[in-house]
Amino acid sequence: MLKVDFYSPSFLPECGLTYVIIGARYRNMWVFIRHKHRKSYELPAGHINHEEDVDDAARRELEEETGARQYSIECISTYTTSDDGRLRAGRLYYADIESLENDWDDSEIEDVIFSSSLPPNIGFPDVQSVLFEYLERYHEGQINSQ
Repeated sequence: MLKVDFYSPSFLPECGLTYVIIGARYRNMWVFIRHKHRKSYELPAGHINHEEDVDDAARRELEEETGARQYSIECISTYTTSDDGRLRAGRLYYADIESLENDWDDSEIEDVIFSSSLPPNIGFPDVQSVLFEYLERYHEGQINSQ
């Protein structure tokens, strides 16, 4: 069974950081993308490139996947996932988007949607549902970034 744990944004796990995931809001709605190859909706996310700054990776992924141009973004947590003894880690970000353009990376992204809740056909549900719940609690002021 998959386990997800949350830590302070500055925590650096021994396994290193692999992913960035961004809970983005635009006009009081959550932003989700549909990947061309998976056909499911997801939070904007991606791998951190070799020697890329983690915050830069989050900004790059947000812009590439949503078309965001003006926004504020902050890291709210480092998270780890463990399944069958394999540990992976990433950083979770929260973004408020002020302006979007319809020029996301269409080689990878098929669609961008806006929703008040998690779409029913969410990709990677074991992870994304837990991360989304954390994002909602952060948005509602129940969790502070540390």
